[in-house]
Amino acid sequence: MSVTPAEALRGLLPVVISGGRPLASHRPTTRLLPALAGVTADPVWLVRDDQLAGYEREPWEVCTYPEDEARAYARDHWTGHQPYQPGCWIGVSPGREWACRLAEARGCWGVLQLDDNIRRLIVFMNRAATRRIVDRHGGLGLFADLLAAVALSTNARMAGATLSAANPASEPDIFARPGFPYSLFVERVGPGREPWFGPIEEDIFHAYTYGANASPDTAALVIPLRYLKDHTHQSSGMRPHYDAERSVGLQRMAPEMARLGIHRGHANGAGEPRVFHKMIRGAIRTPLVITDPGLFAAAQARITGLADEFRDEYAADVAAKVQARAARHRA
Repeated sequence: MSVTPAEALRGLLPVVISGGRPLASHRPTTRLLPALAGVTADPVWLVRDDQLAGYEREPWEVCTYPEDEARAYARDHWTGHQPYQPGCWIGVSPGREWACRLAEARGCWGVLQLDDNIRRLIVFMNRAATRRIVDRHGGLGLFADLLAAVALSTNARMAGATLSAANPASEPDIFARPGFPYSLFVERVGPGREPWFGPIEEDIFHAYTYGANASPDTAALVIPLRYLKDHTHQSSGMRPHYDAERSVGLQRMAPEMARLGIHRGHANGAGEPRVFHKMIRGAIRTPLVITDPGLFAAAQARITGLADEFRDEYAADVAAKVQARAARHRA
């Protein structure tokens, strides 16, 4: 049973924003979508019209948006550190904007924005026990439920899951806080929604806009909900366009929200050092305010129940491993 009222969940439109990945095997998010059946509105894949030819179809609706309008939009909402040039790479910010417009056109209150290369959903930390727990409790449907609950019970216009690379031990007692959603988040659409800017780090800048503008809105992360992405196909999607200057425009636009450094290691397999950014805690100044205590408490209670399951199941897994190793040692 969901925490968010069923009628509200049906008003949430899942949109997978895709581009540059014509092969279905390069888009693992598709394996997560069946869990949304009967939970949210039917999922939609969103692809720019000039990239649709040769796109391997899947059993979901595919919507397109026009390249010429996307380029005009990108030109008018440009934050790159180099001036916009006709025909240049424009990133995914137009796609994110069109996802919001699609939800608005269909009368939905929100959009569940998904990158197309999400390969796994977990809670708390990446262990077999948490993967089993997520599967038992609805997979992506669980994530949609809890993110929608936070978006509807607080002042967060964006409420997102946390990238698994973040250290789970650093915030063991936090359910939700202001932060920067990336690849899996709910955004409330309609009046008061901010437009998307790009081309680089558009999701970070969008969250910052909500948290820094003269409104009561903010952006939030639900810390226990985590996801892993598939980066094995470095020549597809956005990856070929992430170069050594990836973070420069972001830091110039809002130097108080990101620290920059140089990593000597290769950038996404591209073979050169890169400018690396680290988001500063507290950069989003507008705090998370609870507006529906009952719904927020129900979401917290759901996570607490999952934590109890994880404690017991993970302990059993560890005990089984110890016994197996002891048996091998005795043998």
